[in-house]
Amino acid sequence: MFWKEFEGVSQYKVVLTGEKIPACLVTKNGDKAVGALYRNKNSSGSLVLLPDIDFYPDDFMVHKDESKYWSSAAKQFAKRIISVIVALDRALRSTGEITPEPQWSTNAEYSLIQEMLLNQELLKVEEKLETMRRAKDSLLDKLKASRRHRGLLFEKGKPLENAIIEGLTIMGFQAAQFKDSNSEFDVVFESEEGRLIGEAEGKDNKAINVEKLRQLAMNIHEDLQREEVTKPAKGVLFGNAYRLSPLAERGTPFTEKCISAAQSSSTALVATYQMFQVVRALLNNPSEAYASSCRKAILDGVGLVIFPKPPEEDFQSPIEQLVGEGK
Repeated sequence: MFWKEFEGVSQYKVVLTGEKIPACLVTKNGDKAVGALYRNKNSSGSLVLLPDIDFYPDDFMVHKDESKYWSSAAKQFAKRIISVIVALDRALRSTGEITPEPQWSTNAEYSLIQEMLLNQELLKVEEKLETMRRAKDSLLDKLKASRRHRGLLFEKGKPLENAIIEGLTIMGFQAAQFKDSNSEFDVVFESEEGRLIGEAEGKDNKAINVEKLRQLAMNIHEDLQREEVTKPAKGVLFGNAYRLSPLAERGTPFTEKCISAAQSSSTALVATYQMFQVVRALLNNPSEAYASSCRKAILDGVGLVIFPKPPEEDFQSPIEQLVGEGK
């Protein structure tokens, strides 16, 4: 019925593949399904997949006074397709109609033992699914949190600042952003070895320049003006240069002028991708001795900071750890 009316204006653009396709239309040679009819076993609804029809041919529109209107041909076509679709729906329902269950028939007096037992089993399964869903959500939250450390490789702005703070905390510093009515610093961090103020900067495709050192010097001066601060904090500039490029393709993270100025002002320059290697090593194999040596590298660093390598004799990759735990 439908195909007889609209075969001439239909054009298939996809071929349905897979096992047991309930094809209702096939190509001329009959070996490829281009239409399908899916029936619902529990209701009278059906899903009908049919080839595409162009509902906007040129003769369906009339232009008048800079506006568009449906033509008489379009209106006649609309009546035809609505009529055929209604007839198609009627035919499908007549072959598989299921009466919706009346509310009164669900009363306990009409319940079947098998129905009650199956409902109980269904409830148990739903409870297990809910428990698993909560466990999945918890794992996803933890996974998302663990991935934040990789922000040291490619982030900028607040996400980079947050990744730096988390990384410094893993290294054994007490670290946090600072903000009051007069000042705002990207990160203030300290340990028993000393107190530091950091400024963070990320660049898409260039090195970190000397301008950020000026901001860092101003922050140190503002910090010293606070009553509770008795001596200047050491300045640290965290830079994520060429942040969108693979590490092997990146240039020197700080400009020569920035490195020279940092050496003159006893400022430490930390490339955040190198800081990531430290964080990764400490997460894989916690070591206070190694963490202390990394803190010292920042505290004593003048110019570009070079972190010590993790102790090889104690270091295991995550894969080696998993293999060891499985023995």
